[in-house]
Amino acid sequence: MGKDGFKSRPIGAGPFKLVSQEAGVQMVFEAWEEYWRRPPATKTIMVRGIRDLAARMAGLQTGELDLTYGMTGKLLSRVMADPKLRWNRNFTSPWWLVFPGYNEADSPFHDKRVRQAVSLAINRQFLARQETQGIGIPWGNWISTEIRDALRGDGKDLPVPEYDPEKAKQLLAQAGFPNGFDFEWYVPFPPYFDMGERILTDLRAVGIRSKMQTLEGPVFRAQVAQGRKGYPGNRTVVQNIDPRPGGAKANIGVYAVCGSPSSFVCEPRVEELWAKHQASLDLAERERLVKEIQRILIEEYYFVPVYVNPFVHAVGPKVLPEGDGVQHYWDTLHAPYPWPWESWEVKG
Repeated sequence: MGKDGFKSRPIGAGPFKLVSQEAGVQMVFEAWEEYWRRPPATKTIMVRGIRDLAARMAGLQTGELDLTYGMTGKLLSRVMADPKLRWNRNFTSPWWLVFPGYNEADSPFHDKRVRQAVSLAINRQFLARQETQGIGIPWGNWISTEIRDALRGDGKDLPVPEYDPEKAKQLLAQAGFPNGFDFEWYVPFPPYFDMGERILTDLRAVGIRSKMQTLEGPVFRAQVAQGRKGYPGNRTVVQNIDPRPGGAKANIGVYAVCGSPSSFVCEPRVEELWAKHQASLDLAERERLVKEIQRILIEEYYFVPVYVNPFVHAVGPKVLPEGDGVQHYWDTLHAPYPWPWESWEVKG
C-alpha cells in the first residue's frame, strides 16, 4: 500500500484497532474482541495530542481526560495534591544535551572545554526540584539507568556531573570566550519548554547566550531523526531523551556512529571501537567495548546528561483500579506507557 497507505491503515496485533486519526490531533481505537489475552474492558480509546500542560491538567480535573503523560514543572505539585488523582513516578531515561555541528572547526562547541562549561553551568539539583518536585535523579550517563550494558551515572561507574559556574567561566576564557558567546538555538524536547528556559537561564549565567526554538513534536522528532543534518549551522544545542530498548549499544548505534542517519557524533575513536564490537562474537568483549564507548562519549562531553526523567502520568477518578494494571509497565525497561491496555476500565 506504500507509505501513505500504511499511515491510513497501519497493521497491528494489539487489543485495539485503529478507527481514525487526525495527524497531531487525535487517534481513535476500538476494542478487538478476539484479542488473545482477553477481550478489552474498554470499548473505545481516544488519544489526543495536547501540547499545553495546563490543558492536560484541566482535562483531568473536569473528567474530559482519564490519563495524561508528562506532568511536570509547576503542574506536578497540583497533581500530587489532588486527592482525586493517582500518579506514578514512571522513570524512563536521562535527559541529555547534544551539539549538532560540534565537529566543524568554527563551532564554539568544537572545543571540549566549551562543552564541559555547558555541563558545569547546569544546576541539576535545582532543576530537578523545579521540574519534578525533586523526583528526578541527576545522572552522569546519557543512557537509561538499568540497562545491563550501560554505565551507571550515580558515581558507581561515572560521576554525577558537578555544578560549578565559576569553573565554567574559567574554561570559556581558556577556550577564547572570556565574555562568553552567543549561539543560534536551544531546541528543547516538546513540550518541556519551561525546562528549556531554566537550562538557558543557567547557561546565560556563565555567558552562553541563546534563544529557544519551540517546535511541535512531529517536527522535532523528524529533525532528531536526521541527526546533525537536521540542524543547519553549527551553533545549536538540542535537548533530547530516548528510552530505547536494546541496550546501550542501540543508543550508540543510532546517535553516535558515523553511518547512522540519526548520528550526532562522528569520532574516529568511537568508530574503531564500534567496528570491533560489531565484528566480535565474544559477549564479554562486546560489553566491554560498549562501555568503553560510553565513557568516551561522556568524558569528552559529546553528550551532556542532565537527570533521569520521571515521565509522570496522572490517572483520573473514572479509571477503575484493576490489580496493578494502572501501575504496570512494559517488561522492557523504561518504556514510558502503562499496560495492559485491555484491562483498563473506565466507569461512566
